[in-house]
Amino acid sequence: MSRSRGWRAFFATAFALCLAAGCGGDSGTHTDSPLEQHLYLQPTQVQTALAFDRVGMGYGVSCMLTPAGEAWCWGDDEHGQLGAASSLKCSGGITPCSWQPLHGAPALHFASIGPGQIHSCGLDAAGQGWCWGFGVGGQLGDGLSTDSLVPVAVAGGHRFVQIDAGRSSLNSCALDDAGTAWCWGPAGGGALGNGTTDMANAPVAVLATGPFVFVGAGDQHACALDPAGQAWCWGRNAYGKLGLGVSGASLLPAAVTGAHVFAALAVGGQFNCGLTAAGAAWCWGFVAGIGDGGNQHRDVPTAVAGGHVFASITAGYQHACALEADGTAWCWGAAAVVGGGTSTESLVPVRVAGGQRFRVLRAGGMATCGLTLAGVPMCWGNNSLGTVGQSNTG
Repeated sequence: MSRSRGWRAFFATAFALCLAAGCGGDSGTHTDSPLEQHLYLQPTQVQTALAFDRVGMGYGVSCMLTPAGEAWCWGDDEHGQLGAASSLKCSGGITPCSWQPLHGAPALHFASIGPGQIHSCGLDAAGQGWCWGFGVGGQLGDGLSTDSLVPVAVAGGHRFVQIDAGRSSLNSCALDDAGTAWCWGPAGGGALGNGTTDMANAPVAVLATGPFVFVGAGDQHACALDPAGQAWCWGRNAYGKLGLGVSGASLLPAAVTGAHVFAALAVGGQFNCGLTAAGAAWCWGFVAGIGDGGNQHRDVPTAVAGGHVFASITAGYQHACALEADGTAWCWGAAAVVGGGTSTESLVPVRVAGGQRFRVLRAGGMATCGLTLAGVPMCWGNNSLGTVGQSNTG
C-alpha cells in the first residue's frame, strides 16, 4: 500500500474547496457537488444493524466494540488500520477504505480500542496490548519495525488498563495496572517521555516521579494525569500544546501550569483539554480546540466559554466535544466535525444539531462518533474515506 499520500493535507484541501463552493445548510448530506456529498454536518446513523457499547476514534478511522468485545471499524484503510482488508477504494479510487463496519481482528475480543492515524491498538480483557497497521516507526510495539495487517502483541508482558494510538499520532502510549505510563514508536520532539529522541519499537517507561491514572497520545506529544489531578505533558510543544507557558519541547513529563486539579484529561492532536470535578473545561494549544472564542493559540489552560457544566470531554485533531450529564452534546473547533448543522468553524461550544443525547462521544480527525442513550451509533464530519459510515464515499 502506498505510504506517500498525506491525507491530512487532502482533507484540508478538500474542505477548503468545499467551503469555496459554498457548501453548508442544515442537512447532513449535500448533493450540489461531489465534495459536498461527503460532508455530514449533524449526527447521522451509521449504516449497520450491529449493537455497540464502546467507541474509539482515530484520524480517519472509526471503531466500535460490541458488548462481546468484537471490534468493527470503518474509514481509511490505507495502512491496514481497520484490521480487516477492504476491497473498496475512496478519494477518487486511490485509497483503500470502507464505509461499512468491518470485523477487525476477528480472533480477538477487546476491552477497549484506540485507533490512530495510520495504525490502531486495542486491549484484550487480560490487559494485553495489540496493535496493527503501519509499523515502520515501531509504533506497533512488538519489537519490530514492520507493518502488520493483523494484530501483533505489544512486547514486554505488560498488563495494561488503557491504550491509545492517538487521533493523529505516530506513537502509541499505554498505562499499566501499577500506574506506569509506557510509550513506543517515533520519538520526534521527545514524544516518548523517556528523556531521549530515540525511536522505540517496544514500550519504554515514561520517566516520572509518581503513578498516573490516565495517559493519551497526541501529535508528537503525550499527556498524562496523576492521582492528585495534575496534568503532565511531554514532546513537541507546537502551539503551546504542552501547557507550560513557555516555548520549546520537553523530553520528560512537565507539569501543566496553572495549579488546576483535573478529574479527566483529553489529549488531542494539536491541543489538550482538562475537566474539573465541577464540570469546568479548560483547554490549551491550537486555537481551534480552545473554545474560548479567541483567535490565538494558548500555551496555558484557558477556560472554555459558556459556563457549561460537563460530565465528560473528548479531543480530536483540531476540535473537541463534551457531554452534559443528560447527554446533551456540545462541540467546538474545526468545521464539519463540530456537528452544529453548518460548515462553519466555531471557536466556542455549539450544541450538536439533531436533538440526540449521547452516553458516549469520541472526537477523531475527520469525524466525531458516539452512541445515543438508546445505543444508536451516530457519526458526523467528512465521509470522503467512509469515516462517517455512509455509502457516498468519493
